[in-house]
Amino acid sequence: MKPRKSTAILMAAWLSTFVVYLFVKPVDTAAEGPSTFLNAVPTWVSDKPDR
Repeated sequence: MKPRKSTAILMAAWLSTFVVYLFVKPVDTAAEGPSTFLNAVPTWVSDKPDR
């Protein structure tokens, strides 16, 4: 049985999405210790007044 045109387009879209994912997926890297970037506060932010 031949698939309908819309089904063929949908399958092609899924396949192309998977192929693009294979080329642009992030590299799995192991963290080397705790990451302080997520909880870091910029140096210009201070709860102490400048007085």
